[in-house]
Amino acid sequence: MTFDRTQIMTEAWTIARRFAGNRETWGQRLSRALKLVWWNAKEALRRAVENARLAVEKASALAGRTAASLRAEIEQLENTDRLGFDGIERLAAARRALGEAVAREADAEAEDFAAKRALIASAQGRFCVITFIKADGSRRVMRVQPAALKFHVKGEAASEAGRKAAETRAQRHPNLLPVWDAEAKAPRSVNLATVLSIKVDGATHSFPPAG
Repeated sequence: MTFDRTQIMTEAWTIARRFAGNRETWGQRLSRALKLVWWNAKEALRRAVENARLAVEKASALAGRTAASLRAEIEQLENTDRLGFDGIERLAAARRALGEAVAREADAEAEDFAAKRALIASAQGRFCVITFIKADGSRRVMRVQPAALKFHVKGEAASEAGRKAAETRAQRHPNLLPVWDAEAKAPRSVNLATVLSIKVDGATHSFPPAG
């Protein structure tokens, strides 16, 4: 950041003229005014740099937090009777960080789902064992045969309404993967978000529990 020397000189001249009635010479008044204006300019710069540093520190502190923790803090701040200037700034920063966290977590989730889909699909006509948590919280182990599913669903042969319904389900629930349950001999859905392990080609791939 640079100083506006023209502005500084203009302010100094204004101050020097204001004290034209004292016993100082013009040079003395102008010199004193310049010292004052320069000090003010440097102090303003120091405060600006310090505020920028604090803003970076606050942003860094929020950057690594989860969307859930940020939502909790935002709710707490929004329910506070009086926030004050610092509180308002904190709320604004938390909201910005929430948007970034949501996008970051969505990208990570999409990558996770894609990796699991690819791993399951790699079994093709062979069997694949998936361990996941069902909606009721129970643990489920399912033996699936990925390539067999296409022989038991209509796919392109389905009606337009059926295809649209399938597309809508896929968009609204990207975590649900349709599979063919080899033991039940029926189509089922696996929640990719709660998959704990996938065993394919003799190798078991483990994943951390969701949440």
